[in-house]
Amino acid sequence: MKKSLTIEELRSRIGKPIFVIATTEEFKNKTAWYVISKIHEFKADNENRGYIEFTDYDYIDLEKIQFFRFFDTEATEKELAEILKEEEKAKKKTGYERVGKEESYYYTETSYFNDEKLAKNIARAEQLKYKLRRYAALNGGIPSQADWGNSYVAKYEIIGESDNFIHATKNFESRAVGAIYFKDIEACKKAIEIFKKELIWYFTEFQEMLY
Repeated sequence: MKKSLTIEELRSRIGKPIFVIATTEEFKNKTAWYVISKIHEFKADNENRGYIEFTDYDYIDLEKIQFFRFFDTEATEKELAEILKEEEKAKKKTGYERVGKEESYYYTETSYFNDEKLAKNIARAEQLKYKLRRYAALNGGIPSQADWGNSYVAKYEIIGESDNFIHATKNFESRAVGAIYFKDIEACKKAIEIFKKELIWYFTEFQEMLY
């Protein structure tokens, strides 16, 4: 079965012909052979923005790239249907993926306090936990109940020591209320790098009640 080219693979094909096929009727007019001229990318609002430019001055926005597939050889509508079907089957839902404009999303509100500063600090801590949990889910996964039932499966968590040393540690059986666990050690270490400032605050300044 054919496999659609990724952005990284498209970069290596600048100046070469590729076959572009649209996945929706709205963009079917762009289904054709093109020669890539440039791939423009820039950061905005924490999202990748930009476009793929072709030598005939046509282009595809990166925001709409999910509506296209790219190949080295021409693909038929039947092949596209099979490819999309396999992609959907292979797509693993974690519940943390971004949703499209027409898709539903859900949020929770579970706490109240009689002190404004405490409320803000609790909200900040919970936001950090959400970010860590989401990062774990999207980068290797979070241990399942089946994983916790298997003492041979390693789980990883972020620990803060008294000397402000923050590191990833391995765990097999012990499970703490409210802790965030990772399946992948490298994802756990990367999360420490990404959220280090907030983790330092959490382990050195955050207090869970008034004193």
